[in-house]
Amino acid sequence: MKKLILSLFLSLFAVSAIGSTVFASPEVNEASKEILPKIESIANNSDYIDLIDINELPEGAPVINFDTVEDFEQAIKELENEDTELNLYEDTESSSLSTPLITTMATSSTTDRLEVWVKPSLNPIKSATQPVTVTVDLSYRYNGSGSSKTFSSITGVSSFSLAFPTTWVQTGYSSFFYNFNKGVTIELLGYNRLGIVIGEQPIGAQVKDEITFSYALGGSKTLFEK
Repeated sequence: MKKLILSLFLSLFAVSAIGSTVFASPEVNEASKEILPKIESIANNSDYIDLIDINELPEGAPVINFDTVEDFEQAIKELENEDTELNLYEDTESSSLSTPLITTMATSSTTDRLEVWVKPSLNPIKSATQPVTVTVDLSYRYNGSGSSKTFSSITGVSSFSLAFPTTWVQTGYSSFFYNFNKGVTIELLGYNRLGIVIGEQPIGAQVKDEITFSYALGGSKTLFEK
């Protein structure tokens, strides 16, 4: 079924990874100028996409094409629905997560570098911007050692991606301990940038994204998005 859905998306949307220089001097006809207000209205009514100046796109940013404004609007709606489904899953799971333990034990601090494989999306906008992996530097304080080691607090989380495309920008994070503070679930908040052509109208955009993963002390540092 997923292969069928994916093939349908590929038949409707052409995704290319060309540089933002394509947009430097486009020949936009009068018809494409008329659809710009419609595009802006769709973006203004969505919490998931913001329009930006085309010149702000990084070199090599992906570009996705839509034949009509309606196709673009449908993709935004599907993006919102996908995010809602993920939030419902996360809210259900978070009920079993524990809060940090109050302790007077001496704590130590360290930073672990993790590689998180991003879960592919079937949404044409999100799939065009998602990196394959994100590298995360997780800084924390902990108690104990060996099998008795537990998290005390998370002191910082930063992330970047060297995998194509390289437009991931982290804006924040949240964290929740579980299994008596032997594990932590991290939710990275950020966005990706891309170019979008609707009809003959080119625009720049940044798309909200969230990457959620869990890490257990002493466990693998190669992780997969939930």
